[in-house]
Amino acid sequence: GDGRGKGGREGKTEKEVNAEIAAIIRQITASVTFLPLLNESCSFDLLVYTRGSATVSSKKWEDSDPRYIVNSSEVKLRSFTTSIHKVEGMVSYKEKDEWDL
Repeated sequence: GDGRGKGGREGKTEKEVNAEIAAIIRQITASVTFLPLLNESCSFDLLVYTRGSATVSSKKWEDSDPRYIVNSSEVKLRSFTTSIHKVEGMVSYKEKDEWDL
């Protein structure tokens, strides 16, 4: 083959990568069917882990420690890789009646 296609991590076409990103977005959107319903305002932390040597624009991102939720439920989302990146998604949450108030 020409090194492109679905066979592995290397050589994916832009169309294939875009399709994998779209699949993750669809899964996040569909997650309302199995994640708890939120009736009040809430906030989300989007954490992106990179290698220490990664170049990151400090205007849009900031360094942070991990945000662990003790005794949380976790739902793994789809993952995909390109010849450059590996993307894994997960949602961690805790039911309100389990909060330490």
